[in-house]
Amino acid sequence: MIPDTMQALVLHGIADLRLERVPVPAIRAGEVLVRVAAAGVCGSDIPRVYEHGAYHHPLIPGHEFSGVVAQVSDDTRHRVRERVTVKPLIPCRRCPYCETGALAQCVSYDYLGSRSDGAWAEYVRVPEANLVPLPEGLSIVAAALSEPAAVALHAMRQGHVAAGDTVAILGTGPIGMILAQWARVVGAGQVLLLDIDEEKLRLAGDLALGRTHNSREGDPVEWILGQTGGLGADVVIEAAGVAATVNQALRAARPLGNVVLMGNPASDVVLPQRTVSQVLRKELSVRGTWNSRFTRLPVDEWGVVVEMMATGRIRVEPLISHRVPLEQALSALEMMRNRTEPYSRVVLTMGGDDLL
Repeated sequence: MIPDTMQALVLHGIADLRLERVPVPAIRAGEVLVRVAAAGVCGSDIPRVYEHGAYHHPLIPGHEFSGVVAQVSDDTRHRVRERVTVKPLIPCRRCPYCETGALAQCVSYDYLGSRSDGAWAEYVRVPEANLVPLPEGLSIVAAALSEPAAVALHAMRQGHVAAGDTVAILGTGPIGMILAQWARVVGAGQVLLLDIDEEKLRLAGDLALGRTHNSREGDPVEWILGQTGGLGADVVIEAAGVAATVNQALRAARPLGNVVLMGNPASDVVLPQRTVSQVLRKELSVRGTWNSRFTRLPVDEWGVVVEMMATGRIRVEPLISHRVPLEQALSALEMMRNRTEPYSRVVLTMGGDDLL
C-alpha cells in the first residue's frame, strides 16, 4: 500500500535543507515509483546544498540510489518489488546527440536530484527506461553507488587503458578508488594513486588498490616519473578538480600518452606556458569525461557495473564510511560540509529491514 505522504529532504534555497513530509509523487505513463532503500551523498551535493543551490526550489536532491519498484504504470516490463538502481540522467531522446546515442550530451536533458526531485526521500518517480535491475548477489546498499561506479568506468574507457599500462590517478576519493579498481579490471599493469589526504591514501593502501603517494611529501610529477623509469604514466586521470592537479596530470603523462580530465574544477584553471609546451611536444591526447554511457551499443556501462559489483570484481562497500538514517541526514551533511570527522562515502538509508 503506497502512503499519501513521505519523509524527504527538501532544498528550499541555498543552505536551507529541511526534513519534512511531502506528498508521494504520482507516476505517469512510462514511469515507475521506486521505494528508495539507500542514497549516496555525492561530492557535488554539498556545494549544491550549501553554496550554489539547485535549478529551482523547492527540490529534493539525491542522484545516487537504489531501491525496489513500488508501483508501475499499465504498460511496463518491470514488476513490483523488483530490486533496481536508477540512471539519474533523463535524455530528451529527440536532439541530434540523442539521435546518435550520445545521451549524456543531450542538449535538453532532465536530471534526478538537480533538475527534478531525487532520492533523498522515501519514494522517487523515475522513467521506466532508467531502471537497472540488480543481479543476484549485489547488496542493495552497494547498488546505491552504481552511478559513481559507472562514471568511473566511463572515465577509464575515455583513457583507452590497455593491458600493462601504468595508470596514475590524481585524487583518491571514492571515485579515485573505484577508478583504481576499474584499472585493474581492464588490465593495467601498475596503478598509482595520489592525494594530500592521508586518511584516503591509508584506505586505498588497506584495500591494496595500488601504490600511493602523499603529494604534500614530495613533488607528485617527480614521484610518477620515478615509478615509471622516467617515462611518465601511460594514462593519467585527474579526479580532484583542482588547478594544480590538472597541471600535474599533463606533466606526468608520457609522450603520446592519454590524459582524462574528470574532476569538475571549483575555480579557473590557468596553465603555465611550460606545461602547454609539454602537451604539444608530447602530443598528448586529452579527453574530458562526464557522466556515463548507457545505450546497449557499443557497451551499456551500467550493465557492466552491476555485474562486476555482483561478482565482487568492483567493491564499493568498503568505501562507505557512514550509513545514516534519513532522520539523521542533516547532521551528517553538516559534518561533511565542515569536515569535522574523516569520511569516504556517506549513504543515507530509508526504510527498514525489509529493504536493507
